[in-house]
Amino acid sequence: MRSVVLSLAVIAAAALPAVADDKCKGEVEAAFVKQRAQPAFRTVATAQTLNGPLVRTIDFVAPDAIYNKIESPTEEAPVETIGIGKWAWANTEGGWEEQPPHNAQVVAQERDAYKVPPKAAADFSCLGKVQYEGKDFVGYGTAVARDTDGMDVVTTVYVAPDTGLPAYYVTKSAKSEGPAKFVAVYSYEGITITPPTELLAGSEPSEDKK
Repeated sequence: MRSVVLSLAVIAAAALPAVADDKCKGEVEAAFVKQRAQPAFRTVATAQTLNGPLVRTIDFVAPDAIYNKIESPTEEAPVETIGIGKWAWANTEGGWEEQPPHNAQVVAQERDAYKVPPKAAADFSCLGKVQYEGKDFVGYGTAVARDTDGMDVVTTVYVAPDTGLPAYYVTKSAKSEGPAKFVAVYSYEGITITPPTELLAGSEPSEDKK
């Protein structure tokens, strides 16, 4: 059985030379601080792998609910987890199951870690008004960096000018066109998390179970 304890980290950037622009880097971090303060937000992150795209969806609803889905090109079905308060459920083989206390605790710990705004792992320059997917954004970009696989890449964060919230985080090749290596799409409306209804009735917090 595949593991139901899944990492929630989706923000990653390559190490860059120390060419600091503290103002722009601070604005990127401030956008993610504002994101984490929202009542709910969704991240859909797509990473290109040798086998095809790996897609991870993470929903967070304050104060303590998180949903995580991983769709792998090498697996027939997605892996899903839900954590709400002290409860946790997982769907790994076509059906939801309530998780034992040690798994529920790990889900809760990862949820709490995900609530912390990420620090920028690279230096950013202010790009001003830019367009992406046919819409206007405030852009922040890194210098060209060598990724772990040897590819030269650049990362751009697109922030919505009306809300100050991150909209896209894109890492792509600095030398060639084609699909981005990594794209995170952020949204903030219509997000709810509900535990599996057939398991909800009669459930108790894991630590209180006999």
